[in-house]
Amino acid sequence: MSESGDFGVRIAALHDGATTLRDNAAALGQHARRVGEYAFGIGRDEAGRNYSAQGIAVHQGFERAAACLRYWGAAASATAEVFDRAATEYARLDREHAAALTRVGR
Repeated sequence: MSESGDFGVRIAALHDGATTLRDNAAALGQHARRVGEYAFGIGRDEAGRNYSAQGIAVHQGFERAAACLRYWGAAASATAEVFDRAATEYARLDREHAAALTRVGR
C-alpha cells in the first residue's frame, strides 16, 4: 500500500505474485530433476570399494535434497493457485458490490 491509510487488495499484484511463484516452482522442479539425475550413482559404484558407506550416504543426501526441492516446488505451485483464486474472488466481489451500490443510488 502506498500510504498508511490505504485499504484494499491489489488484484494485479496477486496475479503477478502467482506468476512468479509458478515460475519458481518450475525452476525448483528442474533443479530437483537435475539433483536426482546426478545423485552420485547408488553410492558404491562412484565412491570406490573402500568408501561404499560414504558413497551411500552422499547418494541418500542427494535424494533427500531432490525431494525437498520437489516439495518446495509443489508448495509454491499450490500457493500460486491460492493467490490466483483469491484475486479472482476479490475481483468478483468488487464487481458485485459496485453493481449493488449503483442500484442503490438510482
